[in-house]
Amino acid sequence: MKFLLHKGLGYSTIHQIGDYLRSHGTGHHWIERYRGDIFVFVSDGVDEAILKSEFSGVLDAIDDDTESDGK
Repeated sequence: MKFLLHKGLGYSTIHQIGDYLRSHGTGHHWIERYRGDIFVFVSDGVDEAILKSEFSGVLDAIDDDTESDGK
């Protein structure tokens, strides 16, 4: 699952999220930066649930199925 960090937030927020996931979830996540946006990716349902419940104020869930693939 992919999450977009809200504008105006940066690496201190990402560090807080990462620390929380390592302490309370599986810790399997990665960060990507693309065209000024910062994305958090998780591959485990536990981490996804944590991000949706604990960090909904700073992250927006992105549904990859709704993105245009050029077709």
